[in-house]
Amino acid sequence: MDILSATTQARPQYGVIMFPERGRPLTVQEKTELEIGFGNGEYTVQYAKNNPDTLLYGIEISQSCVLRCARRAEGLKNFHIINTDARFMLRELFTDESLQKIFMQFPCPWSKNADAHKRVTAKDFADSLAAVLKVSGVFEVVTDDEPYANEVWNILGRHEALSAEKFEVNPKREITTKYERKWLEEGKNIHRVTFRKIKAYTAERRTTGEMHIKISRNVTANDMAGLRNVEGKNGKSFWKFGRTFSDGDVFLLETLTSDDEFEQKFYIHAGPRDGGFLLRLDKTTQAFLTPAVRSALNDAAQRLS
Repeated sequence: MDILSATTQARPQYGVIMFPERGRPLTVQEKTELEIGFGNGEYTVQYAKNNPDTLLYGIEISQSCVLRCARRAEGLKNFHIINTDARFMLRELFTDESLQKIFMQFPCPWSKNADAHKRVTAKDFADSLAAVLKVSGVFEVVTDDEPYANEVWNILGRHEALSAEKFEVNPKREITTKYERKWLEEGKNIHRVTFRKIKAYTAERRTTGEMHIKISRNVTANDMAGLRNVEGKNGKSFWKFGRTFSDGDVFLLETLTSDDEFEQKFYIHAGPRDGGFLLRLDKTTQAFLTPAVRSALNDAAQRLS
């Protein structure tokens, strides 16, 4: 999902949806926590209300869930929502040792082998968790799926920076969700697995910095129009060019990219510079410099050259 896919009208209306800036990590305080995949926000909003001294962030990929949670959270000062894919963007939004706690409530177990890269046990995701947690910080997963709980316990427990701390069945919890209460009434077990960060750890950030490409020839409207509907692919990176907009010599090229299902929509800016043309992300663009974005810029420059 596009990190800025939530409607801009929702921001002033509810006051909790955030629009992170490219290359600028999110602000944290002494006690900052994060929930990944908060669904309709029932648990999340009550948690924020119960912990007014905690700065709580919530990341959710579903736009409809974001807006439902925003309605519940209207007016909260210690809670902020970001509409993005935590699997890809967690390490990009937070610096090392930023968060005291990260938690997930009933995440999808992604049981098919083809979806294994989406699980929290995937190495990239686990490395991101280990990087952004403070030393002694906690990661917690609550699930009704026992095989998934065992998988998380066994795999994350082997991470060099994480220690498996607790595996609980039907733990007493101060806040519960509607579905959790229903499952408990039906006699279904709830599992909570907890890990603690035991040493410093870092993960490479992949979206920071700027990118400018200079080509040695002038670009025309016909050149730009020729890029429409052109597609490219490099491994798990995909990009496609759309319409071109121009006010004369300067062009904006509509672009869609996907990095392993993490989508972004933005404009590539092409303008005259020193006898040639310079390509870069448009300054109004909030896209992050993922591998697909870099590939799209390179592809556009090669085709226009």
